[in-house]
Amino acid sequence: MRLSALTTPQFRRYLIGNAISLHGLWVQKITIGWMAWEATGSVAFLGWLAFLNYAPPLFFGPFFGVVVDRVNIRKAAMATQMLFIGAALALLAIHLAGLSGRVSLSGVALFIGMVTSAQHPIRMALTPRLAPQVQLPSVVLLLSLNFNIARVVGPAIGGGIIAAYGLREALIFTALAFVPFVLILSTLDPRANRPKAKASLRADFAEGLLYVLQSRFIRTATLITGLFSLAGRGVLEILPSLADGVFQRGAAGLGVLTAAAGAGALLAAIVQIALPGPVRGRLPLISLVAAVLGPVAAAYLGGVMRWELVVFLVGFLGFAGTLVGVGMQSAIQMQVEDHMRGRVMSLWIMVAMGGTAFGSMLLGGLADMVSLGFSLQITGISSAGMIIALLILRRIAQIQESR
Repeated sequence: MRLSALTTPQFRRYLIGNAISLHGLWVQKITIGWMAWEATGSVAFLGWLAFLNYAPPLFFGPFFGVVVDRVNIRKAAMATQMLFIGAALALLAIHLAGLSGRVSLSGVALFIGMVTSAQHPIRMALTPRLAPQVQLPSVVLLLSLNFNIARVVGPAIGGGIIAAYGLREALIFTALAFVPFVLILSTLDPRANRPKAKASLRADFAEGLLYVLQSRFIRTATLITGLFSLAGRGVLEILPSLADGVFQRGAAGLGVLTAAAGAGALLAAIVQIALPGPVRGRLPLISLVAAVLGPVAAAYLGGVMRWELVVFLVGFLGFAGTLVGVGMQSAIQMQVEDHMRGRVMSLWIMVAMGGTAFGSMLLGGLADMVSLGFSLQITGISSAGMIIALLILRRIAQIQESR
C-alpha cells in the first residue's frame, strides 16, 4: 500500500523525470554554495544566499498557490523546469566570465528562489492528480524517497565533479539534468481540477488563508514545520562553513556533509515505508518527536570538534527533517481537496521555507558576529523550546475541548 502509486504509469514517468531533475538541483545547490565560499569565505554571505533562495516562497508562494489552482498545471510545471535550465546557464556564464561575486551570485540565488516559489505549489498540486486519490499517501512517500535518494547521490556527484574536473563541468551537468524532465512532463495528463466560478485573485487567496486559519490541525502542522526549519534546516544551508571554514575539508568535505544529510533523510523515508500509513486527522508521533530532537541536535553540533561526530549529527538532521517534512505534509494533504491544494500547500511551503530562510540568515549573521558554535546553540535551543511550548498549548486546548 505504501508503494501503490508505482502501479500508475504516468506517476511512474513523473518519478523518473523528477529523479533526474533532482540530481541536477542538488549538484547546482552544492556548486553555487562552493562558488560563494570561494569568492567570499563568509558564513554570513552563505546565509544570505540561502535567505535569497528560500525567502521568495515566503512572499510570493501564496500568490503562486492561487495561480496554480487556476492554470494548466502540466504546462506550468514545464515552464518552471525551463527556468531552472536558464538559471543553470546563467551560473555557467558567470563562472566562465570570471564574474562570481556577491552581486552576481545573489541575483542568481534570488532568481532560483523565485522559480522555486512557483515550482513547489505546482508540484504539490500536480502530483496528487497523477494517481487515484486513494494512493495519495503513497505519492507523498515516493516523492520523498525520490528527493532523498537524490539528496544522497546528487551532492556526492557534485562534490566529485568539482574536485575532479571543476565548476564548469558541474554547471554543465546541472543544465543537462533538467532536460529529460521537461520532455516527460509533456506526456502527462493530470486529473482535471473541479470546476468553480472564477473569483478575483484576492478572493481566492482569502479563501485559502481562511481555510488554513480555521483548521487548528493544519495550523499546528504548519507552525511545527516552520519552527523546526529555523534550526533543523537552517544549519544545512551553511554547511560550507563547517566543511571548510572549521574543518578545512574543501569541496569533498562539503559533499560528504551534504550527502550525510541526504543519507539520514533517505533512512527516514525507508523507516516511513515500514511504519503504518498516516491516519487522517492525526499528527504522526514520530514526526513530533523528530521536530524536538532535530533542533537539539543542531544545538549540540555547535560544541562538537570531531569531524566524524559532525557528519553523524548532520545525518541526524537530515533524518529528522524528512520525518517532520513528510509527516506534516502527508497529514495536511490528506485533509485538503484538489481545488484547494495549491493554496493550502503554498502557505505550508511559505512557512517551511521562510523558517529555513530566516534560520540560515540568523545562523550566518550570529556566526560572523560571535561564533558559529554559539549561533548553532542559541538557535537550536530556542527552536526546540518554541516547539515544546506549542505542543503543550495544543494539548491543553484538546483537554479543555474534551470537558
